[in-house]
Amino acid sequence: MEAPSKKPIDYKDQEPEAKANPVDVPDLHPAMTNAMINIFRQKGNDYQTWINDPDDTNCQRPCIVSPSTLRLDDLMQPFADGNRWDAYFNAWVDAPEEIGDPCPLDLPTGQDYHKLYLRKLGVEKDGSVGWNKYHGRVAHTAIFADNNVRLDGPQWSQIAQAHYQDFFDIDSLKYVFRMTVVNEETHTFVDKVLYPRYGLELAGDSQLRTWLYDTDEYQEIMGTPLGKAVGALVLGAFTRGTRRISQILTWQYDGDLQMRFDISQVTLGQD
Repeated sequence: MEAPSKKPIDYKDQEPEAKANPVDVPDLHPAMTNAMINIFRQKGNDYQTWINDPDDTNCQRPCIVSPSTLRLDDLMQPFADGNRWDAYFNAWVDAPEEIGDPCPLDLPTGQDYHKLYLRKLGVEKDGSVGWNKYHGRVAHTAIFADNNVRLDGPQWSQIAQAHYQDFFDIDSLKYVFRMTVVNEETHTFVDKVLYPRYGLELAGDSQLRTWLYDTDEYQEIMGTPLGKAVGALVLGAFTRGTRRISQILTWQYDGDLQMRFDISQVTLGQD
């Protein structure tokens, strides 16, 4: 069997088991509790409902994300100098190697990916000063989030949307990738709870794993910090009820967690 780095991420001979039978896992990882997992599931259910329903009539609580009108010019040429983000990398590059062959997803194969690094000084809760950073790239139909340091989910979702819309029509967006995940809660949940639940080990897993819409696993991932950030991006970018995160995919590249959220249009009468 070839190494994961040699395979396209939709390699058909490696179709994952979307809903394998769970195995008995005796103990949770110390960083996770059943209460935390239940919170992930509830929050993920909230985001699923907010995205799918045009209003809050059928929601357990009102949607907390508003449509985003942010543009890159607002960040890089603001009226107040203290809010300015500086671009310290801005170039067209190749596809991220973590995704393998981009052709199965009809993604570009050349230097058609705009890579952007932004930063702005921010103040921590303890009063210390450090850099807020956005690291990402965009190509037609896809947003790629690199390892983002000190950037919360709402900020990331708005900047990523603005980055994409600087080059492409937002209606063309189909995929959001979270590359080389280092967020502690999201990574720990997938690595130490979700994969062991099915007798899997992330670092040694050779397959692409698919977590289907409206399952417990899907909602749990959606309730993690990175899942909520992608949910916020969809809520900020599209009219509610017109799009759906149809599935979430996870895999490893050189032992690191990679994630893909697939966005589809909702057809009339779709459940």
